[in-house]
Parts: sequence; structure tokens; C-alpha cells
Amino acid sequence: MTSTQQKLDEVELLESIYPEFTEVDTEDRDKCVELASNPCECPVLRLHLSFPVLKLCVELPSGYPECEAAELRFEWTSLSTNQEIELLQQLTDISTDSLGEGSLLMIVSAVTEYIDSISSGSCEETVTPDVTESLNRLWYYAHHIYSKEKRSNMVKWSRELDLTGFILPGKPGVICIEGSVANCREFNVRVRAMNWQLLKLQHDERELEGRLFTDFGEMIFDVHGRANNHQDLGQFRTFLEDKQIGEIFTILFGF
Repeated sequence: MTSTQQKLDEVELLESIYPEFTEVDTEDRDKCVELASNPCECPVLRLHLSFPVLKLCVELPSGYPECEAAELRFEWTSLSTNQEIELLQQLTDISTDSLGEGSLLMIVSAVTEYIDSISSGSCEETVTPDVTESLNRLWYYAHHIYSKEKRSNMVKWSRELDLTGFILPGKPGVICIEGSVANCREFNVRVRAMNWQLLKLQHDERELEGRLFTDFGEMIFDVHGRANNHQDLGQFRTFLEDKQIGEIFTILFGF
């Protein structure tokens, strides 16, 4: 069975179980049906999952499900930023851990369970709009950051969303953004929509009195390693300590 046919079969099963949640891109489906028997052609298939408090766009890339995970992004949501980040992390983990097999049913199940937990009051936060005037700072750990396109996009988004902070490219990689809660949330949605081997939100700082950074750019320290892709983490630690935030290093790396 081709990867394209696997996508079609999984989507058909999802529609039969959750018809009220599922909307498939018609053009994508038609192209997949046309090429279902061709193992050399594996078109992308997009679908939209609509729930009472959010709408999730799911993109099944060419290599799904064998070697590429489903790509996820919120189209809209009434969740708070913490809830949105928490849920998207859960869904991303499911997608990544399900390489080689379909993940759509597990994704829908995880969303419905999360919404039920909010409704029953088991989540600490209530579903209320964020106070956009509040200042937010997010710290991400990445397995690596090499892609020039990703780095360029993040710089572009920082200007568009009035965010400050930095990218530490290489292996491992770090992203720090700070700005309004609403704009940090939008950045989070965009950055998670890109394909990552591993991207984790390690720390979420709220109600800040001011920004640590005046602009957004890349941090480059002494590089080493066979491919010159490892930065000097000792220098990075010193940089954080100079900013009076040395504890962030342990939060990011665990040592």
C-alpha cells in the first residue's frame, strides 16, 4: 500500500468516527485519490479539525506516516496561552512518537480529552482571553537549529510581532522570545507549525516588569565539533549569568 493510500484510508476512518469534527481539503483529497496507486508521488493532504474551543489545521506531508510526522497548528483558539502551549506540546509529541503509523485518531482523542478536562474543572486555568498588555517571555529547547529558512522566518516574525530575544543556532538550539502575551502566543503557533526533530517549551515567564533584550537576532559563540555545529555552552551560560538569569541554563539543559 502506498503512503498516499494510507493517508486516504486514515482520513476516511477519521471521518467515519468523528464526522462532526473533520473537514478535508477537497483539492488535496482529489489529488491524493488520483495518485493513490503511484508510489513515486506522495502529495500533501490537509484537513481541519473543529472543536468547541479551537480549530486545528493538520497537514500530512509527503513522507507521512513512514518518515514525517503530521504538522499541526491552531487556526483559532479560545484557550489561554498556557493551555494552548500544553495541548500543542501533547499533540506534537503524539505526532512525533507515531512515525510509521497513523496519528490522526490519537490526535483527535487527545484534543477531546483535554477539552473534557477543562470543562470538568481539572485544569487550573479557565478558558478566558489573555490580557494582551501582559509581558511574556518563552524559552524553547531544540534538538538542533540549522535551517536558514526557519531562522529567517523567526527573525521576520519577531519584527512583525514586536518581539525581542534571540536564537542560539546549532546543536542544541535555543529560542527566547519576549513580548505581549498575544504576540508570543502567535509566535508559538507559527514556530510549532514548522517541522522539528525536537522542540520543547522549557520555561514560560509571565507578568514581567520589563524586557531583557532590545532586539531579536542570533547569538553566536565559539563553535566546535566535526561539522562546526556546536556552540560553546560555557560562554552561553556566562551570557545568561551576566543578564542575571543564570538559572535559565539549568532549566534549558538540566545541568
